[in-house]
Amino acid sequence: MPIKDIGYQRLINQWKLPALPLIQVARVDTRTRGRVSLPDGTGTQLLFEPRYEPTADFEGDLQFALRYEGVNLEVLELLFTQSGPAPLVAWLRAEPESSYARRAGFLYEWITGKEIDLPGLGTRTAYVNALDESLQFGIGDDGAQNRKFRVRDNLPGTREFCPLIRKTAAILEMTQKDLLTQAREMLARYDPGLLRRAAQYLMLKETRSSYEVEREKPSQNRIQRFVDLLRTAQTGHPLSEERFVALQNAVLEPRGHEFAYRHIQNWVGASYHRSREVVDFVPPRPGDVGPLMNGLCAYSERGRAASKRGNAVDPVIHSGAVAFGFVFVHPFIDGNGRLHRYLIHEELSVLGFTPKGIALPVSAFILTHLDQYIEALEQFSRPRLLRTEFEPQLPNIAAKGNDPLYFRFFDATLQAQFLYKALERTVMHDLREEIDYLIGVDRARERLRNEMDWPGQSLDLFINIVRQGGGQLSQTKRKSQFSLLTDAEIERFVAIVNEAFEPEFDSYDAPSP
Repeated sequence: MPIKDIGYQRLINQWKLPALPLIQVARVDTRTRGRVSLPDGTGTQLLFEPRYEPTADFEGDLQFALRYEGVNLEVLELLFTQSGPAPLVAWLRAEPESSYARRAGFLYEWITGKEIDLPGLGTRTAYVNALDESLQFGIGDDGAQNRKFRVRDNLPGTREFCPLIRKTAAILEMTQKDLLTQAREMLARYDPGLLRRAAQYLMLKETRSSYEVEREKPSQNRIQRFVDLLRTAQTGHPLSEERFVALQNAVLEPRGHEFAYRHIQNWVGASYHRSREVVDFVPPRPGDVGPLMNGLCAYSERGRAASKRGNAVDPVIHSGAVAFGFVFVHPFIDGNGRLHRYLIHEELSVLGFTPKGIALPVSAFILTHLDQYIEALEQFSRPRLLRTEFEPQLPNIAAKGNDPLYFRFFDATLQAQFLYKALERTVMHDLREEIDYLIGVDRARERLRNEMDWPGQSLDLFINIVRQGGGQLSQTKRKSQFSLLTDAEIERFVAIVNEAFEPEFDSYDAPSP
């Protein structure tokens, strides 16, 4: 056969592990020279020439996997549950200085919470990171040191919740663009007074867009509550059940308030008839929500603490894992989607990515790229739904197959890549456009006020209608809203609005009120 599974996939096959389909699969291919990485639908094939093939046993495939595929905590938990410590003990006794054997031993105890009965491996062996940060994102080199295995714990989470993100070519390309510096340099060009107005405008836009993603038209009161919530994003208060309950109450009307994590099995889908429900996703069972959410809170705090210590924790990677992890756990009956998008802002703010006082309009990007957003959600939900049994007409009967393992240890690469893409577009295009729009409004207001006294809110209405009409005022709008203006005034005022929005500046000072 020209192609043969190796590494994690061969371990899954040999040990008959109930693992979800691997997003990244390693194979030996006689037609390959060296090693190559090929996209394969929503996943990746790692192809190796035959000289890379490891021995077809526990230590051979596991060492290969740790070296070339990275850490897959889901597969490792399933493997260690079946194998027990015996194969690891044999490997460590045969190769006590092997960095891969020591990493495997550390991961066994980290995942299972059980100690391997093995004497110390010596004190002269150099420490090695549990996670190879050339392959996946960790928290840097100052993690806790495990003296038994001489391994440094640089995993971004805990055994209760630890999604991992691979360093794909697409993500590495985005990290090199340094979006944070670009945003700060761009914002430094503007007058502080304008930026304060822009901050309010951007928060309103983010709020409306977030509700629109849910196909909701919120009241003005609900809009204001979400804006107020966004203003608190940079406070850095630790996440907890109490805090999440307060956040959930802030985005919903009182009748939708919940006072703890859910105690029933919820599901995502649609009801077309009393007996025709279409289930798209079944989150964890209610009894598993608390531990998963405690782990998510610990993951958030671990990343925040590492960032404060000066470690190079990538804010976008961290925020993507926390925010998407939250919506996958779905800890409330209602409000999960809005809180998921709010969490993006909070984690980005606390880790210093978002300029102070600014809410980047990420939800606006989501609205215009719903297909990519849905794919980021469904890449997680589809394989879990296939192994889950649940009858929505019998909600009191617990779901089967949606075990916590498949929620705490997931590959969040595609979700992080989506968030990076959203922020790249937001920082490099949308943020500038939104501020330029405010500049145009200021110019148009100032010039139109010099032409005549505008009653009430008619000045802003005129500007908005002309902009929404592509630089024109339709006859219908003219008759219904501005019938008192002459043809000559209409022509002159429309020209003033269009000229006000022409990009003709290098820096900007707001006009006097």
